[in-house]
Formats: sequence, structure tokens, C-alpha cells
Amino acid sequence: MLHRNRQRRPCRPFGYYFVTTNVSEEFSVLNGNEYGHLLEHVLFYSAGIHSVSVIAFKVNPDHVHLIAQIGQSGTIADYVASWKRQFSRQVNVLIQRRGSLGRDSNPDLVNFDKFRWQPSFHSHLITSKQDFDNHINYILKQQKHHGLEDNKFCFVDYGHVFKFK
Repeated sequence: MLHRNRQRRPCRPFGYYFVTTNVSEEFSVLNGNEYGHLLEHVLFYSAGIHSVSVIAFKVNPDHVHLIAQIGQSGTIADYVASWKRQFSRQVNVLIQRRGSLGRDSNPDLVNFDKFRWQPSFHSHLITSKQDFDNHINYILKQQKHHGLEDNKFCFVDYGHVFKFK
């Protein structure tokens, strides 16, 4: 197993990773339809650039859980940095055009002028079928875990799930 980044994250070609990352200052902005759909698009777009397969994700109001399989080259850190950067840029363009992220509907966002992710993220190299299944179930149970009304912005590629060995 190689370490190809400064965080010394394990790097395995074709490895499966569970990733969690948070919005800076824990603002609940990802639950809006516009931002949730944008993040879904950016996750898949960046995956295409980095030869990554998106297996599952759940976009919660202030954080994201993701399972992805990296390709022969590249790292999970490269992929996560790419989609976080692209999403931040696009949201900040929207903020500049509108002047806010929706301050009228969410008073917590009054002083929120720029979208940011927390600088790092948690990643876990999935090493067994049981570990994989546990993380899929964790993603599927996020709605109940966080008391969300619906399970929007939740994706599971079941074709890939049944192929994991």
C-alpha cells in the first residue's frame, strides 16, 4: 500500500474509500435543492476527470458521506480536492450573483459571504465485504440518523454494490 499525499492516506489502486467531509462552520446549506443538485453533478463530473467510480453518497445539510472506487492512478485526496474545489467555486459565483445563500429563508446565514469546506476530510480504506456493506447501510440510514424529512440527495449504485468482492 502506497502513501502518495501529505496526510499519509493509504492509497490502493482500484481501492474503495468511505469519505466524510463537512461544510466550514457547519452551516446547513447543502439541503437546498439547488446546492444539493449542483453537488451531485460535481461529484460525478469530477469522478469522470479522475477515473473514479461513485458507488454511493448522501448529501446532508452540513456534510457529505461518499463511497468511491479510485482507478489505477490518482488518489482519493485528488478526487475529493477536485470536487470540493469545483463545488466551492460554483457556489461562490452564485453567492456573488445573488448576494447570499438564501439569507431570507435561513437567518443563520446572515453573515455567510463565502462557501467553504473544512480544510481536510476523513477517509477510510474499505477492506472487506462486511466493511463495504456497513458503510452502504450507514449512508442509507442517514435520513433517520439526522431526522431529515426526506432522503433526497442519496445515491447508491446497486449494480456496483453487488459486484464488490
